[in-house]
Amino acid sequence: MAISKKNSGESTRMLIAMALVMGIFFAYQSFFAPPAPVVEPVAETPVVDPLQPIVPTVVPSTPAVASMEAVPERTLDLTTPEIHAPLSSHGGSPRQLELPNVPGPLQVTPIWLAAWEAIQGERNFGEWFAAPYGEDPGTEKITSEKAVVLAAGTGAVRAEGEYFLEGSGPWVATRTTPEGLRLTKTWAATENPNVLSVQVVWENISPTPVAAELWVGSYDQLSEPGGMMSRYESLRQAFGHIDGDLETLENITDIDEDGPEAFEGEVDWFGVGDRYFLSVAVMDQPAWGTFAFAGAEDETHGAFVSSTKTIQPGQTEELNFQIYAGQRNIQTLADLGSDLDQAVNLGFFGFFARWLLKYLIWIHSLVGNWGLAIVLLTVSVKVLFLPLTKKSFESSQKMQALQPQVQELKAKYENDPQRAGQEQMKLFQKEGVNPMSGCLPMLIQMPVWFALFTVLLYTAELFHADFLIWKDLSVVDPFAILPAIVGTMMLLQQRMTPTSPGMDPNQARMMKLMPLIFVFFYFTFPAGLAIYSTTNITLSLLQMWVIRRRLAKPPPGAPATLAAK
Repeated sequence: MAISKKNSGESTRMLIAMALVMGIFFAYQSFFAPPAPVVEPVAETPVVDPLQPIVPTVVPSTPAVASMEAVPERTLDLTTPEIHAPLSSHGGSPRQLELPNVPGPLQVTPIWLAAWEAIQGERNFGEWFAAPYGEDPGTEKITSEKAVVLAAGTGAVRAEGEYFLEGSGPWVATRTTPEGLRLTKTWAATENPNVLSVQVVWENISPTPVAAELWVGSYDQLSEPGGMMSRYESLRQAFGHIDGDLETLENITDIDEDGPEAFEGEVDWFGVGDRYFLSVAVMDQPAWGTFAFAGAEDETHGAFVSSTKTIQPGQTEELNFQIYAGQRNIQTLADLGSDLDQAVNLGFFGFFARWLLKYLIWIHSLVGNWGLAIVLLTVSVKVLFLPLTKKSFESSQKMQALQPQVQELKAKYENDPQRAGQEQMKLFQKEGVNPMSGCLPMLIQMPVWFALFTVLLYTAELFHADFLIWKDLSVVDPFAILPAIVGTMMLLQQRMTPTSPGMDPNQARMMKLMPLIFVFFYFTFPAGLAIYSTTNITLSLLQMWVIRRRLAKPPPGAPATLAAK
């Protein structure tokens, strides 16, 4: 089969455009992140007996305080069937949330990176063969040891103090602030093993009214993307849902240099999390205060809500929260309400990606394997667009057959290119040929590709999804087998679609380079995406072969010029 110069040029431009789009997409996620900032540790408030009322004194805005590190930390075990965490006296909150029944992320190392590190003397290449997916990751830890999940206090965020702990479920943490407020956090398990209820109470135990800035928040040692493989790392970020919009702290450096970043509007929930897991606090009073991203203690940053209140003697200010700690599973979060499913940000193709994920989940429920589900998804897409693909191929064949007449028109109107173009369009309309039809199937299927890419990267449903020798389809193929197959299939497809003899040499060279450009990207893309592309190209080749056989002979009465060659 041969294609026309015009059609091949359009196809070339489409492939170049796709390569540029993928290149920009890849570069944005891989190379344009600033380095992680270094924040000087700050001091803490002194320890105050939580059970004794005090008369408040004037406290400077930046008090001279002692570090809590000087006070031995005490902990209580806060556990449910799905959550385990030490409830720390340093903040009265869980420090490191662990999911005992969920494996952590695999530390995959692709073979090309392992080989390069071996050449540099940084790795024993033989060790890579024993563990291309790294060692046993253990259980998932949503937050680090530096985290404070649902901190609370008055004044500066760094003014968190030492708490008195008691109970074994509910768990109670109590301290007294310098202003004369007794701050009590009561943690309790719920019917949902991934959900904790928390009550935060500021009680004025002094004889005079207390006006103070009250705040709550969650903070941790967060990450900023940086490096080619960072999209597969467990990068922790802070976020909040404000007036129906998801806000994420992406640039820690800006917070350190310019101070807190505030947002106006009702605060539905806030928290910290990574690619597939999160700890989020749902507020019972969305209009209670103002939301901001800010720095905290010990090189940590997070999401906070603050409000200035005046509390009369003997009176209280109370907030209640539901804390979800678990996977970023869209359906699970949607069932919890409060628009928690918006915590899964699927980007520009988000709406389409959600429907694709629902369909993929349905297929998985039938076959029981995510790799096979991706294969069947690809088959479904090809079947859906089969009529369009057939029409596109037939139009391409007609374009080839019409080339002699096109060349005659160009020669006839050599000095009038505009007239030549008009006459060509008349010829195409007469013969029922659409010059752009060759690009249409590719354009329509691009949203499927991008949607699957984001689903693999940001939804917990495909976390640790295995297929044959691949342990996790959401990360890069460490063996580089799938990218090599994609490149081979693209070269085969290119050979089955030879360019026109009259094609511009530069365009011809670009066409030959396309498979290499795309394969370069696939070495850093999730393995599940390579399975989709391999299946897609294989089915395209099969479709091309079947359609060419059907068009090998012209239908009765058809002009010979329109027969497939």
